[in-house]
Amino acid sequence: MATTIDLNEARRRVLAEAPPPLALAGRRETVPLDEALGRSLAESLHCPGPWPATDRSAMDGFALRAGAPAGAILRVVGEALAGRPFAATLQPGEAVRIMTGAVLPDGADAVARVEDSSGFDGLDGDRGRVRIAVAVSPGANVRRCGSELRAGETVLRAGQRLRAAEIGVLAVLGVHAVPVRVRPRVAIVSTGDEVVDVASVPLPHQVRDSNSYALAAQCCECGAEPWRLGIAPDDREGLRAVLERGLAAEVLVTIGGISAGTHDLVQPVLEALGVREVFHGVQLKPGKPTYFGVHETAGRRSFVFGLPGNPASAFTTFDLFVAPLLERLLGREAPTDCVARAAGTTPRANPRAQAIPARLATGPDGALVARLRAVRTSGDPFGLLDADAHAIVPADAAIDASAALRVVPYAATRGIGGA
Repeated sequence: MATTIDLNEARRRVLAEAPPPLALAGRRETVPLDEALGRSLAESLHCPGPWPATDRSAMDGFALRAGAPAGAILRVVGEALAGRPFAATLQPGEAVRIMTGAVLPDGADAVARVEDSSGFDGLDGDRGRVRIAVAVSPGANVRRCGSELRAGETVLRAGQRLRAAEIGVLAVLGVHAVPVRVRPRVAIVSTGDEVVDVASVPLPHQVRDSNSYALAAQCCECGAEPWRLGIAPDDREGLRAVLERGLAAEVLVTIGGISAGTHDLVQPVLEALGVREVFHGVQLKPGKPTYFGVHETAGRRSFVFGLPGNPASAFTTFDLFVAPLLERLLGREAPTDCVARAAGTTPRANPRAQAIPARLATGPDGALVARLRAVRTSGDPFGLLDADAHAIVPADAAIDASAALRVVPYAATRGIGGA
């Protein structure tokens, strides 16, 4: 870690190692619709025909031929329900009781709302007649065939993250077997003799293994499959055995043991395992010791990240470096950072770029605002709460409360965005 690199250069190098889109085309599987939530679509889906497939009523009321004047009395010749259409052709001077979603009868081209008529009980108690109180224009209160989607129109694009809304659309179109990208498997290894299971009561010199749970959750938020391998000890042979196992995954993430201490063994063990170092050390606070490398054997590649052991550092560097790679492996474009106006606590200048938890909101003028949280130590996970993004303060920059800052959303926030 003799030479650290700029944050932007580090992120560029991570994505430069990602496979091209064509290499990912075969990484797909088909899953049932009820298992597709959160997955990434493997191919674009198109509407098989016009939608709605027929003219349908958008209101409860009376289907009729447009053109009758306000106050016209029409003969009611039947009804059309969503599950039982009217079978005959409507003639001039006739109307059909119709419910929302029902197919518009042949011969009808408009619907008068029930509230604009004498009602379903008819005229003066005669259900065979109805008075229409207003003039109705052609197409009124009708969902036209193909008005929402044309035949062949793209509905969902390849790489799109499937949320509840997308699942509903797939069901509407009858897509019950969904082509999705295979989820990249992420091996997660905590390191250090001081780390104990979360169910343990730690001694004064110990800490619970919180990071592996947080990072596993971040993997899920990105759409990847986490594989927690437990806690590796601070000895070369024990650490090597766990890391060698983790290299079977597409992505290996280690936590801790990556700095310059006498027992920081991760980097030399990875080197011994044949991992090619891409960078080790980033001009970033928190996250200076961050490591990235690539392991290649027998035609397959594993991407290796060594993240710092402090909770805020591990969480932040996952979002900045690991999440964009996972997006690429899922066939999605790495999300574009946004720009927001700073608000809240303004940090002091630092020789390294700073990633500060922030809450995004829209200001009174419609501009995006990032309300910065107070800068806390990298060992404090509580500063990550009540935030949904990392505001990036450039190195040596003293900012004021209205400065424009680059913002990287949390993995969960990107996940909500879908594409």
